[in-house]
Amino acid sequence: MQAMVTLTPEESKRLIAKSIAHMEPVRKAKEEGLIGFSLCTSAGYVIEELLGRGAVSLSGYCCGFIYSGGSCVVPPDRRERLLLLERGEKRWLDFPEENLKAFIDRMDQDDIIIKSGNLIDPEGNVGVLVASPDGGEAGDYLPHILAKGIQLIVPMTLNKTIPVPLTEIIPHMGISRFRPDMVHGMSCGMMPLPGRVIREVEAFGNLFGVRALPVAMDGVGSGAGSVTLVLMGDDLAVERAFRLIDQIKGEPPLENMFSRCAGCEGSSGKVGAARCSTRAKRGASAVRRRRG
Repeated sequence: MQAMVTLTPEESKRLIAKSIAHMEPVRKAKEEGLIGFSLCTSAGYVIEELLGRGAVSLSGYCCGFIYSGGSCVVPPDRRERLLLLERGEKRWLDFPEENLKAFIDRMDQDDIIIKSGNLIDPEGNVGVLVASPDGGEAGDYLPHILAKGIQLIVPMTLNKTIPVPLTEIIPHMGISRFRPDMVHGMSCGMMPLPGRVIREVEAFGNLFGVRALPVAMDGVGSGAGSVTLVLMGDDLAVERAFRLIDQIKGEPPLENMFSRCAGCEGSSGKVGAARCSTRAKRGASAVRRRRG
């Protein structure tokens, strides 16, 4: 049997989160180990799938985001606290003063960190934007993740797919490479984000054992950023997958939670007015914010 489904970015994030919450390593870590949720909206969806709807503000479980006017950061008073689960017990951390690094020494190959990126190249390599000179969250965690073999799970929607290799992009990135008046929003560098990538196609396979083939990307109006996929497999599996998507349809859109920087019109909802790369470079080290 075959079916065709269309998912908005938020619906895709919900599907991917359901798949990640269903994974055996994640279920085991929730019961017996540690799961760290980096501050990104994709991780927020996973939190909801593990702890229940409303466990976090999805738009607020984020450090930075991209809107039509460029890149921006979520102000601390609107940002959720960073979450770590230790054997199912919630530990809320005041980022950036507190972060997952405090728990890294206790983490091993059975523990998990969940963090999304900003792009995925044709080979499946993920890159994440970083606006802090020290690399922000990614800069803190990656050496420990790689050295200790901690499991890094990377939720990525297909609409973040690019046609060029990550290695071609990284040399052109860096917060000092852009003139302040030549940046929409904050200037950023980019860091590779190695880990197990879970996209819509992997989510359908993990949850239902069906093959998902992307056949259309993007749309207009409410379909902006959407992906359309053909599902293929056993009749019952395809029907179950289709019914789940029917339940997911209507996932509310995420909000823009603008910083209130002087001289920036982003907080008033106007488009294209942010010119904050100078402020970002001046204050990034102190606030240790990162994009992603």
